[in-house]
Amino acid sequence: MAKKEIFIEPITRIEGHLGVKVDVDTEKKVVVDAYSTGVMFRGFEKIMEGRDPPDAIWISQRICGVCPTPHAVASAEALDMALEAQPPPLAILLRNLADSFEIIYDHVLHWFQLAGPDYSESIVKDRNPTWLREAKEHKTEHRDVHGYSTIGDIMEAMNPLAGHLWLKALSYQKTAKECLTMIAGKYPHLATVVPGGITYRPTIGTVQELIFKFLELVPWVKMVVHIAEDMLSFLKDVGYEKVGVRKANLISYGAADDPEAYDAKYENMGDWGIKRGVSPGVVIDGKLVTNNLVEIHLGLNEYVAHSFYDEWDGGEVESDPLGNKVSPNHPWNKDTRPKPEKLDWNSRYSWVTSPRWVYKGKVHVVETGPIARMWATAASRKAEASTGNSVKFTLPRTNIPGISESLNSEMELEWKIPKTVNVIERLRARIYYLAYMTYIAHKELLHVLELLKKGDGKVFTEFKRPKWSLGVGLTEAGRGALGHWVIVKDGKIHKYQVVTPSNINASPRDHKGGLGPYEDALIDTPITEEASPDNWDGVDVVRVIRSMDPCLACGVTIFFGDRRVDRLLNV
Repeated sequence: MAKKEIFIEPITRIEGHLGVKVDVDTEKKVVVDAYSTGVMFRGFEKIMEGRDPPDAIWISQRICGVCPTPHAVASAEALDMALEAQPPPLAILLRNLADSFEIIYDHVLHWFQLAGPDYSESIVKDRNPTWLREAKEHKTEHRDVHGYSTIGDIMEAMNPLAGHLWLKALSYQKTAKECLTMIAGKYPHLATVVPGGITYRPTIGTVQELIFKFLELVPWVKMVVHIAEDMLSFLKDVGYEKVGVRKANLISYGAADDPEAYDAKYENMGDWGIKRGVSPGVVIDGKLVTNNLVEIHLGLNEYVAHSFYDEWDGGEVESDPLGNKVSPNHPWNKDTRPKPEKLDWNSRYSWVTSPRWVYKGKVHVVETGPIARMWATAASRKAEASTGNSVKFTLPRTNIPGISESLNSEMELEWKIPKTVNVIERLRARIYYLAYMTYIAHKELLHVLELLKKGDGKVFTEFKRPKWSLGVGLTEAGRGALGHWVIVKDGKIHKYQVVTPSNINASPRDHKGGLGPYEDALIDTPITEEASPDNWDGVDVVRVIRSMDPCLACGVTIFFGDRRVDRLLNV
């Protein structure tokens, strides 16, 4: 076998810098081995220790400048629990709305500024010129909705910096952020989310203004779903289904709390968790195995066999408030002990740990992201939009001047559980999750109006500082399942742990040799580049990674065995 090593570092990501090394069989043009390495340590978990518990919300948001809202929500829910503060229903809805608006912004960003350029004319003509020739002749199915006659037209509109869709997406991201800041006070890094609720007190007038602005987004969302469907249909036609394939082993914590059910109590977490608008769930080999948020929570374990950390003792929390045994490798028992050393692909090679889900004694490598939460919601039959094999919902009618009747009209959409997990289906799930959160946000805005009309305007509950308590906040960030864990001791933060979605997906091999989701998805991925192996840029490698939601790449260093190439990779 003729083998070529490609090492791309950094692939810039939301939760830090990422490097990926793959070995490619140049005769079969397929990836045969892969390693994912996180190359930066920041130590937020250690920064938290010894501080006043509410400080965690302000500090943890600085983990990420693109998705601070879910960090604020996860931290607040962990502190709601630890400080015994049940937020009022209006506060829960406002937190949910802030999260929804961030998802709308974030997923538009992903489709048009992060992953989208990989399928734009400027990239495809260089790496996959045959695609472009076919795209210019390929008629779109939904041209009456979005106005683009061919896939080639869509590819041109997605060109970075110049394409109409690329530029238009920036405008709608701005609108989504404006909606968010009406609740959050500022962005990034929300100023209003606190333990026990939120400090923003809306009026009927301000909510009506918010609804008016939000409705500007709805026709755009309807349009981009159909643009995505046409683009993904084309990728399937050109044979891209084999790229980024892995088993449907998925985890979602769920999101969009029911304001009447969420009480911040661990003892009731299974009950209020299942009433979320986005269902919690774990899928193993394509089958839903649990919706119980307590069971999902207890199954999460972290390992550091191939990470730059020392092991920890892990005996402080032996059982949860329900009396269930807590593993020494659970985040409540973890202590972050950095141990920097030389990178060794056969030993330790990443600053990312290896979160795994342990169920009935078996360690599962689970992937997280929109495909996980859509799959769990569809299969669970718990949410109103769930059918058992799909998520089916209707986006509302709008009356936006200058918008076609087809986009102003009510529109029913349906995401169906796919046969496999691959690049195409990850991209599809993300665009449908954008639409689903738009649907949920509309319902929540109307619910806020109902509460205000009834005079129910309370947004905050006083909290306590117990001598010792546990808290956990589990939600969904744009990239997937996000968890914050806290132990409060003598009124201060004793321990604080965060497991981000990128932590799960970018994880290295675990103590049993199980590959992380990025690594696993890269194995057997075909190389579609039409250049000779000496000139491969690794575009299929980054397409796989970006299907799980990266940040925009800029300067990339590529290693081809003993040859190093520095270039601005326009992807």
